[in-house]
Amino acid sequence: MTTHKGTSSIYWVFFIVIIGMTIWMFMQQSRQQKKRKQLQSEIQLGEEVYTVGGLIGTVVSQTPDRLVLHLADNVEVPILRSAIGGKVQNASSIK
Repeated sequence: MTTHKGTSSIYWVFFIVIIGMTIWMFMQQSRQQKKRKQLQSEIQLGEEVYTVGGLIGTVVSQTPDRLVLHLADNVEVPILRSAIGGKVQNASSIK
């Protein structure tokens, strides 16, 4: 009978690698979430933003949890602050 001690050590290596990857992914997600919350809290009136649904507009009013976006002439849409995907980087290229 032969024993395969090398096989069990390979399983431990794979186990440690999987645990490490899981921790790394959790940390990345946490960083992105913090960055997104910071962006959402720093939005000011007059800034051009886009939503996670793809709407692009200018912030015309805000409350602690909601924004009103001006999308076009006579079109203003209230949205939740959490629906903001980011700020428009180059506004001239969109119009």
